[in-house]
Formats: sequence, structure tokens, C-alpha cells
Amino acid sequence: MTGPTTDQPTPAEYLPLLFGFAVYQIAGVTARLGVPDALGDGTRTAAELAEATGTHAPFLERLLRAAVSAGLLTSDEEGGFTLTRLGSMYRSESPVQGAPLDAMHAAAPVWQAWGALEESVRTGRPAFDLVHGKGLFDHLKTDDELAGHFHAAMAAGSAVQLPAITGGFDFSRFKYVMDVGGGNGTHLAAILAANPNLIGSVFDTANGVLEAPSVIEVAGVADRCEIATGSFFDSVPAGPDAYLLKNILHDWNDDECVRILENCRKGLAPGGRVVVFTSVLSEGRRNEDPVEALGASIFDIEMMVVTTGRERTLTEFEELFTRAGLQLDSLTALPCPFLYYGLEAVAV
Repeated sequence: MTGPTTDQPTPAEYLPLLFGFAVYQIAGVTARLGVPDALGDGTRTAAELAEATGTHAPFLERLLRAAVSAGLLTSDEEGGFTLTRLGSMYRSESPVQGAPLDAMHAAAPVWQAWGALEESVRTGRPAFDLVHGKGLFDHLKTDDELAGHFHAAMAAGSAVQLPAITGGFDFSRFKYVMDVGGGNGTHLAAILAANPNLIGSVFDTANGVLEAPSVIEVAGVADRCEIATGSFFDSVPAGPDAYLLKNILHDWNDDECVRILENCRKGLAPGGRVVVFTSVLSEGRRNEDPVEALGASIFDIEMMVVTTGRERTLTEFEELFTRAGLQLDSLTALPCPFLYYGLEAVAV
């Protein structure tokens, strides 16, 4: 018989749990002050960076030292600071685009909502609604600053996901696809550009597609792309052999998702498919990277905080499809964080 263990968690184990909020603010404030862009590929002192960013030099130097400890910067004996590979993702031209994602989560309405997570779990109501008295999407209609951060963050996410989708999913089987909730057309434009024999349509609200004509024109696919407006809760235009739903279902509760999927099923051409691009939560599969599983779980909690939606397991997606008169037909793993897949469903 063995007695209780005397091993205690190490600082490396407990610091991210107890002080993760502080590390986030160290990184976020460093980015929002413009330090990564001010450094670029060079080395500058705290005094030089304070002048470039219009900040209080002694306080900035303390922040920079903390950013070194967090792995965002390195420092030399002469007092110079340089970006690391990790810190470089906060530069404005970074393909990872950490800055827009940070700006979204650091915006007061979202930061405040995360503070209400406990009440959300106790009540079963989204934290954003509890704090602000209305949902995120209604709030965006009257908060131009947050709306700008939100759309920039979505674009930053797409910058990572789109290469995985266009390179890892087979669109050659289709002739005509419709991007449901496709916003400004960035997603569909990339797909059409990678598939010259494909035609498509972007479907979203009138406000959602405001920038779509210019995006589609710049991408050089305007001759193969139409724009349609409406609400996917009411109906979707009929005719495509594939409806695409990228990062849509996780914004909505089960009943709302079933309405969207039912409308897609009704409009499908014979033999058509509904293709859902989304993270799929782990169901204990041992071959999954724990970091990937953690990332998907964090997104699930984010949905709890800011929407009525959720990330889902494969079993939960299958249940949604069944309720909507669809059946999961295939699953394609995509080379993209976090546990990202293309789920194809057919009418039954």
C-alpha cells in the first residue's frame, strides 16, 4: 500500500493556469503599443521604443523585460530588444496575424464577457449576453470599433484556414458551390481561384456582403461568382451541388443549426452535399495532439462566452445532420489547427 504522494506541481505546470491572464496581457499590450512593428527585424533599446510608441520609458522597459520572459523578445547586454519568432507573429505583416486576434479579445466588451464565464456556466446563458444585455452579433451592429476588430480577427483566422481548405479538400467533384454565410467572399474567392472550372455564389445578409464585389473582383473570379442576399434561417437559394458552411454552425445552438442545415438540404441539387468546415472536438482519441485538442476546447469555451453556439464532437454533428434530414458521408482531416475537418453530409 502506498501513501499519498508528496509531489507538488512545478511552476512550469501551474503558472499558465494561475497567471495565464497576465501572460496574455503582457503579450497583448506589447502588441497593441506597436512594439513588434517598431522593432521589425532590428534591435532597439527601451528608450528608443518608448519614443517610437509614445509610452512611459521606465514602465515600458519593465513590460519589455516581462515580454522577454514570455518568449516574445530577446535582450542583449547593451539593453537592446529583438523580436523572437513567436513575437514576430504580432507584426502587422505576419501571416499568422496575432495582432488582429489580440485586438478582438482585448476589446473591452469581449474582455468583460470572459470575466462572466462563471456566471455563464451557472446559468446556461452566454456570458456576453449576461454582461451587455444582448448577443455579440446584435452588439456589433452598434459598435463599429468592435465590429472592425471582429472582422479583422475573422480574416486573420481565414488566412490560416484557407490554404488548408483549398489545398486539402477536393473541390473537383463539384461544378457549382454556394458559400452560405460567406461574408465578403474571401473564402469563396480563394476556392474559385484554386479551381478554375468551378463557379460559385456568396450568400449572406446585405450588410455581410457589402465588400464582396470588390473582394471578388480583386481575386479575378467575378465572371464565375454571383452574390445573393438573405438570412440562412429563412431559406437559401436553391441549385448548387455543394453548400459550404465555414465556421458557421459553431456560432449557433442546436435548434438554430438544424434550421440552417434543413434549408441547405431543401435547396440541394440531386446528389448534392452540405460541406461543413469546422473544428471537431476530441472524443478521447489517443492519437490526437493534446495541444490541438486544447485549442479546440478553448474555442468551445469562447463560443460559450460570446455566442449561443458551441464546438461539437463528431457524434454531435451526426445528431445535427440526422435532425436536418442529412447523413454524414465522409470526413476529411485538414492541415490546419485545431482539429479542423471538412464534414460532408448528404440528404437521406
